[in-house]
Amino acid sequence: MQITEVNVTPINNEKKLKGFASIVFDNCFIVSDIKIIETARGAFLSMPSKKAANGKFRDVAHPLNGETRKMIEERVFETYETVTGHQLGTDLAVEVEAETLPDTQELEPVENKPELKLEAEPVLESDLDLEPEEKADKESADTSTLLSVKEFGY
Repeated sequence: MQITEVNVTPINNEKKLKGFASIVFDNCFIVSDIKIIETARGAFLSMPSKKAANGKFRDVAHPLNGETRKMIEERVFETYETVTGHQLGTDLAVEVEAETLPDTQELEPVENKPELKLEAEPVLESDLDLEPEEKADKESADTSTLLSVKEFGY
């Protein structure tokens, strides 16, 4: 499957929404209303969706694997940059090198002392660049509206 045409319509008066794109595959299938979004963490595409009867949004069309998503992102971002002259941050499509952690030592337990257990909350790579207020928003986010696999239709 090849992308044979990409059209981008820039939006200049929105903060995060940078434009809309449509993509033609193999000169015979078009996907329209793809949103080009840019945030502090990078740029990404929001695939076309519609609101279901239950009020939840569901993608109308979307890539089924990361390789196809990356191919679409690269072509849309490239076209956007050609049309606008503005380079988008593309954190989501770029591999990020892991930080090297300092060496650790094993400690011997002290006799006759109870062992301490420390539990740490896992840190996601996507949380590293968030401002404190963004972290608070993310932690308190209501996930009750997310679709289950069954509701999504898989």
